Amino acid sequence: MPLHFRILLGILLGATLGWLASQFSGGPEFIRDWIKPVGDIFIRLLKLIAVPLIFVSLTKGISDLSDLSTLSRLGLRTIAWYLATTVFAVLLGLLLVNFFRPGSYVGADTVAALAEQLPTDSGPAAAPPAAAGPLDFFVRLVPQNLFEALSQNGSLLQVIFFTLFFSICLLSIPAAQREPVIKLVDALNAVLLKMVDAIIKISPFAVVALMAALFAEIPDAGILRALLSYALVLVLGMAILLMLYPLLTRVFAGMPVGRFVRGILPAQLVAFSTSSSMATLPVTMEVVEGNLGVESEVVSFVCPIGATVNMDATSLMQAIATVFVCQVLGHELAWNDQLIIVLTASMASIGAAGAPSAGIVMLVIVLESVGFPSERLPLALAMILAVDRPLDMCRTVVNITGDACVAVLVGKQRG
Repeated sequence: MPLHFRILLGILLGATLGWLASQFSGGPEFIRDWIKPVGDIFIRLLKLIAVPLIFVSLTKGISDLSDLSTLSRLGLRTIAWYLATTVFAVLLGLLLVNFFRPGSYVGADTVAALAEQLPTDSGPAAAPPAAAGPLDFFVRLVPQNLFEALSQNGSLLQVIFFTLFFSICLLSIPAAQREPVIKLVDALNAVLLKMVDAIIKISPFAVVALMAALFAEIPDAGILRALLSYALVLVLGMAILLMLYPLLTRVFAGMPVGRFVRGILPAQLVAFSTSSSMATLPVTMEVVEGNLGVESEVVSFVCPIGATVNMDATSLMQAIATVFVCQVLGHELAWNDQLIIVLTASMASIGAAGAPSAGIVMLVIVLESVGFPSERLPLALAMILAVDRPLDMCRTVVNITGDACVAVLVGKQRG
């Protein structure tokens, strides 16, 4: 049986098991203590090799290029496509949320119910974080300690910066001197890919555990129904993006729509189960090269960067969620506020590490950029978090599909 069928079967079995467990006293606790750890181990294994895989595969991809001019062209095309799809996603989100106005369907009783769930005593107020300077992003891009950056999945941009710096310098030295390093990188890459294969073999079992844990802990159904308008608008936006990507590969790369859809499916199922672009990265790279036929040096360059900076569905969510909570809580947005959302959501997605629910962290930045009252932030986030877990799973699917799409497009342009 093909891998994607086994994963799909695991999703169905896990959902059924989780729902059944939620119907019995002690069932959710049993799932949490004895079933969910299997899924947690799977995600940890994927994250264990994700950062080394980024360093090794990106170094290999750049060292396989002929010269620095080839690298610059590849980099410019990659960033251009990622930026274009991100901005489109934000504009799409604003169009949908302003057209359907999902906030008008949420009643005051739902807002009150969510407010009651917030802690009434949060203890002493924390000191506000220091304001970031205009160049703070570039300062944080440069790691102080390579090994510290390698040990933290949240420092992926720093790892990519060092890898680019290292690889460019590697290309700049004589061929005789860089040959031993390239051989070592090739050997490490082969070992890491073998580890990926071994981890992927257990993915159907891990998916059962992850889905069982999700369905055993479904939040209050009444709140879910009340916030359904927001969820449906977001799902519609993600569906449009999922239809856009195969069309882009068909128009600009000549790839049949069916081939793209079938080829990326295994990675989509893993992404849906793990809710993490970073954890899915090894699988994404494997299927983009193996199923979609993109050259390894392009995959090694485009996909790791995409897992860090290309978050189309996250940008879409930030645009829709920002306007949605403003509609619900009566915070008026002018036309220039919508423009600020486009700029802030596009840039915030770059800092959204490929971890579960990373977009929620960036949502705070977008809300504050349009003058949303800070004292109402907990209530705004409570509304989004109430339905975010299943939506986060869908967002991850869209995000990694966007990475695969750009890899195909860049590979075609390079070829």
